[in-house]
Amino acid sequence: MNREALMHLAACVEPGDKRIRQLLRDYQPAELIKRPQLLPNTYAARVHEISMKEITQSMTLSHCDFVTVSDDDWPVQLNDLGDVAPLGLWVRGNRQALLMPAVSMVGSRTCTVYGEEVAVEMAARIAQTHIAVVSGGAFGIDAAAHRGALTVGGSTVCVLAGGVDVPYPRAHAVLFDRICNQGLLVSESPPRTSAMKYRFLVRNRLIAAWGKATVVVEARVRSGAISTASHAGTLGRDVMAVPGLINNAAAAGCHALIRDGAILVTGAADVVESFSTDAST
Repeated sequence: MNREALMHLAACVEPGDKRIRQLLRDYQPAELIKRPQLLPNTYAARVHEISMKEITQSMTLSHCDFVTVSDDDWPVQLNDLGDVAPLGLWVRGNRQALLMPAVSMVGSRTCTVYGEEVAVEMAARIAQTHIAVVSGGAFGIDAAAHRGALTVGGSTVCVLAGGVDVPYPRAHAVLFDRICNQGLLVSESPPRTSAMKYRFLVRNRLIAAWGKATVVVEARVRSGAISTASHAGTLGRDVMAVPGLINNAAAAGCHALIRDGAILVTGAADVVESFSTDAST
């Protein structure tokens, strides 16, 4: 595929839209850019509004790269997403993290002190075994997971709902800079793209696909973390959950996952063990 045309197309469409993958079975990206009438109406308009010059300039300013399935360091586990696999990824930081074995760790934005402590310690111990910790950069468990990996000099991947140059939440701008130094910021959307509510929901499938396992530290029954765990289960990934107090609503989602078959974890060793089991089979 023409790399520049694929980048242009990825900048004009929304992540996870299976209609684009279906079109790419019959047309090359360059043809879709030249004949935007083949695209859904909203995207056709964007092709005219968004220029490659603007995309490349914003990439230069934000010090990011565009990675595709044709690159040697493409994280091949994302291909399991099939028709909703990303067309490409804008990445900022250490690209070596793309090829590292990984565990996804998610949970509540309004976590308890217990949940935060568990996430920091577990992420740190996982990162010490040269496994990247993947999360979404949000308040609460996400940030705790990233910090835990960074504390021990490990690698962490932050999958964003907006551009890699648009810190969201803004309060995590310093954290994202630290992630760039030791790990990687990743987005399916080009630089300068704002984080929108629906992009968070679509982003969850990417976090689920990235890790061999998804660990839920604290989550309510209806939450983004449970959505991520659901994606992970559908993809055949290990779903793991940390138990909490039975009267703690922030742990109710974890208890529901365990009841429905998720692996109960009480520490990093339970997570790392799944990698050792694979290596011995």
